[in-house]
Amino acid sequence: MGMIAMLPLLLTSLAALGDDPDQIILLDGKPLPCRVLLETDQKVVYRARGKTIEAPRSDVVDVRSQERSLREFLKRFEDVDVKSAGALVDLARFAESENLAGEEHSTWIRVLTLDPNNEAAWTALGGMKRRTGWELRVRGRFYTIDELRARVSDWKNALELPTAHFLLRTDGKPERAVDVAIDLERAWATFYDVLGKPLELYVFDEQPEINVYADAKDYPAPPTAGMAAWFDRSGNMLHVNAAQAKDSGTIVSELVDCLVFNSFRRTLGRTGEIEPWARKGLAYAFAVAVRPSPGRVTFDFTSPYTPYFQSQAKDEKPLAIDKVLRAGFASFDSGSDAPKFMAQSYTLVHFLAFYENQKYRKGLAEYLKRSFLGKGGTSNFYEAVGADEKTLQEQWTAYVKGMAG
Repeated sequence: MGMIAMLPLLLTSLAALGDDPDQIILLDGKPLPCRVLLETDQKVVYRARGKTIEAPRSDVVDVRSQERSLREFLKRFEDVDVKSAGALVDLARFAESENLAGEEHSTWIRVLTLDPNNEAAWTALGGMKRRTGWELRVRGRFYTIDELRARVSDWKNALELPTAHFLLRTDGKPERAVDVAIDLERAWATFYDVLGKPLELYVFDEQPEINVYADAKDYPAPPTAGMAAWFDRSGNMLHVNAAQAKDSGTIVSELVDCLVFNSFRRTLGRTGEIEPWARKGLAYAFAVAVRPSPGRVTFDFTSPYTPYFQSQAKDEKPLAIDKVLRAGFASFDSGSDAPKFMAQSYTLVHFLAFYENQKYRKGLAEYLKRSFLGKGGTSNFYEAVGADEKTLQEQWTAYVKGMAG
């Protein structure tokens, strides 16, 4: 296997595809360029000519969107032989046909891991064949594969890989970078599968920046010492210390925070914050469900994390539901009770999502929206889920004991 080039990407964001990268066909049969924001069984929400429009599902004959194409790409990647250059060339050309510029680029890089002299890959990446072989021109200078690898191992020249929804920057190995790019979009798809429908979340085009630091000296100091990752809301950046990559739970937790921030902001039209217990509980739910596998990460929500339920069931003084609902971030980040707040926010979110055929899931979704808009608090919570404190406390306690056993 040949050495892969650490190829700097000429950024191709969604904006480069125009404001209307998608297309729908209404009952009149005419294709309408747009941006599809939401699809449900009842409606399609799209943006066209600067306006957001909601159409009944029955009025939409066909939909072609980047999100549909992305899901098809992810499905094809699951089935592709990653050791076959020919199969990867076909996948890259599929991505190109679907306007998935970032996924196309990353797949061409994969081709070069198998066939360093693949003409189709070099051509697609903007390379030029010179006397000494293939080279890529960057800022007026031509670089060989080895020169490119050395160049981008310095953070100031980090590799940049846009995906459908993110911008990945890393000074790490390209073989790992292309896997991370795929796994980011797998996490995006899972997040929307789990929360998109009940919350009616719009897709976002902001492309938050995911910075993965191979050299720890470049990793910005996290707000809490020792964190393997942290999300900077002010810059819409997720910082990841690759040296602590085994701490997948923390990394996934912070990625979920990034997804909540961007999807809620796009859907609700403003920047906000959900209550600490909900933010932490959702993050923990994804963190314990993750099953890492380079390029093929999965999430298993069918197997609850029983240690959290067991610790609460055995606790002689478990937190009352009101105490969890009122807790600030400091309760989760420091103090002797921090593990208790962490575990019990997870069990509360799990209870609200799965109790009695998901009877409270819709109410939880409604509360999350209210909370993001500054209307959190216990009274809004009980009103949104449609139950009083005493009833929920009893049901949650019984649910925890059942799950613990």
